[in-house]
Amino acid sequence: MRKLITYASIIGITALTIFTGVRESHAIPDLQLDIAGGYYEGAPEETIMATGTSFTLYALLRADSTNSVADTYYISAALVPKTGPADYSLGSFSFKNLQTNVTSTINVTADMEYGAPPLETAIEWESGDLAKHGIYETFFKEFSFTFNTANLIEAYNSMDRTIAGDSIDLTPYTPPAGASGENLGMYYAAFDIDTSGLDSDYTIHFDLYNTKVQKKLSGLSINDFAPFSHDAESGHNYPMPEPSSMLLLGSGLLGLGLFGRKLLRK
Repeated sequence: MRKLITYASIIGITALTIFTGVRESHAIPDLQLDIAGGYYEGAPEETIMATGTSFTLYALLRADSTNSVADTYYISAALVPKTGPADYSLGSFSFKNLQTNVTSTINVTADMEYGAPPLETAIEWESGDLAKHGIYETFFKEFSFTFNTANLIEAYNSMDRTIAGDSIDLTPYTPPAGASGENLGMYYAAFDIDTSGLDSDYTIHFDLYNTKVQKKLSGLSINDFAPFSHDAESGHNYPMPEPSSMLLLGSGLLGLGLFGRKLLRK
């Protein structure tokens, strides 16, 4: 009887291991961000990270009654860690819309606003603003854009793709007859980002959202936004060591190696 219980326990644990080892597939959000060549950073950040300072950022849309392909969308480029409200000189970054080929060079923080998006006169967070999610209030810059209806691809979950290590597939997609929901595909817009001119202690965090006119308050409020687990962020701009520093480091490692060999001979 005891052996039977032991075997049952082993079988149960094995089945549980196999079951939990299967990659979980999540629903596809209406709005997402993705980074070519990026990786997924888990809790507490839970965002898609770039491996460097120069990369292509993708905004992704599954159109529905809330988010139309004809709407104007916004990407917020926010300075992290939180900085402000005083003005600082922390370098610059560039944001190029690959649909319009327009490049914006942003001086940090002179060309940015302090607070939380959408861009309004209110400095502190208020109802209708994007939730703070550990990013706001800080300096940020909003970029408005529209999706091109020609840029339709098969819908996918950017978090799942990044964790799996798959590449971004931009193959044009034609929805099958009678398609609905995720089978209708999703639109993408691409942006080239370069944060190599940014202070090395900071990165740029990206949020994607849609806005609407507030009914109770004057101004705008967030209508819909990409889940914070599907945000994106740049890599750090760490300076390369000077040749003299590399030579010193190499000499130190060589010295340690020789010292270790002497100890082994004794």
